[in-house]
Amino acid sequence: MIPLDDFKILPFDKKCDFITVFADYLIYRTEDDNKFYLYYLGGYFVEVCYAPYENKVLGINAFDTTDDLAPYLNDIQIGELAF
Repeated sequence: MIPLDDFKILPFDKKCDFITVFADYLIYRTEDDNKFYLYYLGGYFVEVCYAPYENKVLGINAFDTTDDLAPYLNDIQIGELAF
């Protein structure tokens, strides 16, 4: 998989292509009128900000710190996982 620093310097359209082909979708959240989709890329996460009313991606944020996962923690359900 491509390292985080290499992903961050890709052009916008290449980031979109890479996410579409290689990323694992995890969850989404809504904030104001935008949707934020969270993906996992084998070592780091990618958040895609999408504006449904404009039908366009506003931004892509790649990170590997758990602090950036905070907005998603209330929506994650682990009760049905088998250990």
